[in-house]
This record gives sequence, C-alpha cells and structure tokens, in this order.
Amino acid sequence: MAWPPRASSGPWQLCRTITPSPWGLWGEVDRQRAGHQTQRQRFAALAAAMSAACAAGLPAAGAGTRRAQSGRMARVRRRASQSARQEDPLRDAEVEPLAGHEHTCTMIYLHGYCRLGSEYLPKGQLCFCMPWAPGGDRARGLRAVLPTAPELRQPWGEEATSWYGYESPRHNRVGDARSLQDTRSRLDAVVRREVERVGGGHRVFLGGASQGCTVALDTYLRLASELRLGGFVGSIGFMPTDSKGFRGSNRALQKLQQDEEQARRPIWLQCAMDDYEAVPWRSVVEPSLRRASGLPGLLLRQVAGRGHGIEEWEAHIVNDLLREYAPYAYG
Repeated sequence: MAWPPRASSGPWQLCRTITPSPWGLWGEVDRQRAGHQTQRQRFAALAAAMSAACAAGLPAAGAGTRRAQSGRMARVRRRASQSARQEDPLRDAEVEPLAGHEHTCTMIYLHGYCRLGSEYLPKGQLCFCMPWAPGGDRARGLRAVLPTAPELRQPWGEEATSWYGYESPRHNRVGDARSLQDTRSRLDAVVRREVERVGGGHRVFLGGASQGCTVALDTYLRLASELRLGGFVGSIGFMPTDSKGFRGSNRALQKLQQDEEQARRPIWLQCAMDDYEAVPWRSVVEPSLRRASGLPGLLLRQVAGRGHGIEEWEAHIVNDLLREYAPYAYG
C-alpha cells in the first residue's frame, strides 16, 4: 500500500504525509498560518457584511468567502453543459467497468460545493488518477457513480450546486434541513440500487470531497450496518454531527460503534492541516471526530502544502483504500 506506515495517535489511527516542499508537515502549517491570519480577518469582515446585507434584503455584494468565489468560477465552467443539466439536473454521471470485465465493486463518490459529478469523469478536471480513470490505477471491475447536487440558493444570494443549504457563509452548518433531507432520500435510493446491482453491500463503497465528503459520510453512517457496506473514503470534509445540523447522525454513529463487525470496516479521512477557511482542522474537523473514538476502522491522513485544493492527493487515498479492501476490483 502507498501510505506511510501507520502509527497509533490518540483514539484513531494516524498517517501523516510530508508535503513535497522544504518544510515538514508542521513546519509548513506554521509557515502558512501567519500569512492566513490577515486573510481570515478579511473574510470574517466580509462575511459579516454579507449577512447584514441579506438580513436587510439587499444583494450580498462582494461575496468574499472562498465558498462564494469558487461558485462564480463554477458557473462559468457549467455554461457549456447547461442545456444537458436543464434536461435532467439530477442525472448521475457513471463509469462502467472496463469492457470485458465483470462488475465486482461500486464507488459512489460525491463532489464538493459548486462542483459537478461529471468533473470526476475520465478527462474531467477532478478525475486525476481515480481508479475509474484510464491508466495504471484503473480498477477494471469498478463501476463509479458520480451524482450531481441540485442548484440551491444560499443565504448570501449565490446559486450553486450544493448537497444542502448552508446557515451562513461563515461556517459549514446546515441551515436548510429540508434540502438535506431531500439529499438523504436521493442518496439512500442510489446506495440501495447499487447494492442490489452488484450483489452485496460489502462491494459498495462511498466517498467524496469537501461538502460531498461530509454528506457521503452521513449516508454511510446511516446505512452501513443495515446494508453491510464496504467502507468509506473522503477528503477535506468532517464527521457529520447533530450540532452541525445533520440530525440523527450522532445516533447513527453510536449504532455503528455498537456493531463490532461493521465498525471495523474502513472509514478513511484525508484532512488538510493548512485549510484555514473552508474546513479548518482545529475548529471543525478535530471536534467532529471526538465522538468517533470507538471506531476501530477510522484512519486519518493529515496533509499540508495545498490548503483546501489537494488535487491528485484526493485520488491517491481512494486508490489506496480500494487496493486494500477491494483488490478483486483490480483483477
């Protein structure tokens, strides 16, 4: 396996990846933290101004958060496929097993805020060396299901693809419970369909990035014990909790912890230690993991050097998990 040797640290297994830079992990984090201090203050001031504008019924001009900025760029990328999206905006992108190979495994993978499932298709911006992409990492028996979230209007006035409505631009808390429930119902149906299609829950894995990581993990926690799912792998997200608006997730986690066999199945999270705005480690990710200490299958990979945009590292962890827990998909 391509990961560094595992080391026990606290209530979960921990892997640290040194960045391709002159600094080690913590040196890189410390180096970048000072530069982000001013940036955080500017984002906080802009977010407060946006919230005040929304409360007053005014347009949220100057959307200064990284979440809002990336949304504007995403709309430019989506124009080319706008007609197809209007025909069926919730259509799932799919990649079938390699021709001549039996379908032995399925990965359901969710994109982040303001992105598209189709961006993970081969030749897409986010596919990199995913196990369903052509090349040496291709899992020949793998079927990939890549849903696209609906477009939702956020409290700061932006419309973007999102798995749920946020409470504000300043944090990741769910603000629109109905939108999350709609997503849960849709993803539950996708998972059950794929379990039936491949012939067993142990051959179905869930994963995602950023917002999609958290929502996919929410789905896994709720369905893993019932369907005996194969595992989870995600990047730059956090463990869903009731306090973040994912109602019922604490109870679902407790149920999984009590299921000794299923609790040993892998839950791998890749965390960007130098992501200070989108999904910060200290204020969001680490606190969300405190309730998960009883999961023997939980493994963290800490990375630094790229902030929230970890690029091909996202694909590396997906390949690592499937090679260890679904090697038959590569045969």
